[in-house]
Amino acid sequence: MAVAIGFGTVAWSQPTLSGAVDVVEGSLSNPEDDVMAFHWDVTNETQDTLVLMASRYIVQIVQPFNLPYVEDAEGAHERFCWGPICYPMGSMHSNTSDGLLVTLLPGATDTTFVGDYYPNGVAGVSAFEYCFYPPGQEELSACHTTLLCVDAETCALSTADLDLGPEWGWSFASENPADELMAVSYTLFPGVEATFELFDLSGTRVQSTSLRGGQGLIWLDTGGLSNGIYLGSMQQEGQIMTSKLVVSH
Repeated sequence: MAVAIGFGTVAWSQPTLSGAVDVVEGSLSNPEDDVMAFHWDVTNETQDTLVLMASRYIVQIVQPFNLPYVEDAEGAHERFCWGPICYPMGSMHSNTSDGLLVTLLPGATDTTFVGDYYPNGVAGVSAFEYCFYPPGQEELSACHTTLLCVDAETCALSTADLDLGPEWGWSFASENPADELMAVSYTLFPGVEATFELFDLSGTRVQSTSLRGGQGLIWLDTGGLSNGIYLGSMQQEGQIMTSKLVVSH
C-alpha cells in the first residue's frame, strides 16, 4: 500500500490546506500501488464565501510520461478530482463552469480533492503542485507540492539537469522548438520568490508560474499554445532575464 507522509499546510493567502501530503511512496512490485492516491482538505477560515477552482502544475516527471494522455500508451500518468468530478488524465485546470466550482462558506471544509498517480511500470520521482484559488485570481492561491516516489533510492527533486550560474538565472532545459512540454531550470537566491512568465509577440501573458528560492525544474504545458515565437521572462529583485521559445506542433 502506498505510504503518505504529510502535515497541515497554511498558505500565505486564502484558503487553507489541511493535511496536505508531502510524499507518497510506492513500489512497482506491489499491485496496490498501481494507483497511488492522496488527499487533503481545503478549508475556508475567512469571513467571506470562497468560490474555488483547482490547478495542477508539473514540477518534475519521470520518463516516459504519458502526456498528452493517450489511452493504453506507455508511461506514467496522473489525474485529480475536485468538486463533483474527477478530471481526465493529464488535465491542468478544473472546469470553471457553474456547478463545477467549489463554494465554501465561512468556516466550511471541502473534502473532494484527490490526486491519483499511475506509475504504469515506470520507477522514479514525479512531483506536482496543486493550487486552489478563485478563477482569475491566481495570486490568491493556496498551493502545495507532492512528490510521488516509486522504487526511488532518494525521494527528492532532481537538480541533475541544472546548468546555471552561481547566483541566479534560468534556461529552457528541453528541446526548443517545443511541442507539448518545455522544461525550465532555474536558480534563485535563497528565500527569494520570483515569477516565470511566458508572453506571445503581442505582449499578452499566456502562462505564469510562481517560483521559490533555490534550484528547481518546472514544466510548461505548451500543447495548448499556437505555433509561433514566445518570450520567457523571469524577474527577481528588480532584475529581468528573458529568452525566446519556439512552439511547433
